[in-house]
Amino acid sequence: MGVMSDADVSSLRPGGEVVAVWFDLHAGSLGAYAARRVGSTLARDIVAETFRVAWEQRDQYDVQLGGERAWLFGIATNLIRRHWRAEERRLRVQARAVRIENDDGDSLLQVDDRVDASRRFDRLIDAVGLLDPEDRDLLVLVAWEQMTSRQVAEVLGIPAGTVRSRLKRIRVRLAAGTREGGCHE
Repeated sequence: MGVMSDADVSSLRPGGEVVAVWFDLHAGSLGAYAARRVGSTLARDIVAETFRVAWEQRDQYDVQLGGERAWLFGIATNLIRRHWRAEERRLRVQARAVRIENDDGDSLLQVDDRVDASRRFDRLIDAVGLLDPEDRDLLVLVAWEQMTSRQVAEVLGIPAGTVRSRLKRIRVRLAAGTREGGCHE
């Protein structure tokens, strides 16, 4: 295939060669978008999956509905949403498992406490879901993986002081979010 302009490529029905050209034109911007949403490691998977889906659904592409860039970003956005929904479901399942493990035959007097705790936990999960992906990664590394600030700094490639200041800001946001019923910017 010869050199084609963006408009020429947009007007074609996607086939193997066209999807390859789209990859050359848009993989970088899709990767940057995905990295801002889910971090750089997962971003590569999102980009690869975006082009796999584009290839499989190439017969559904309609140039009348917009260019290939918008179509590809739509696919990537849906994949990212699916990722976050799956992560939130996993968090809720893990939380339920912890609650079941800690259930030691509650009496009726403890029901109110359990209901309040359950509501607070649900608000916390909602607040965590609203965090920026980078903040969520940092929180998971500290809270679940029990890493030190220095270890998290190495994993994320940022200074340990930045880890500590971001963690403090995250804790404040989460505390506010669990008190108010949501986490706001």
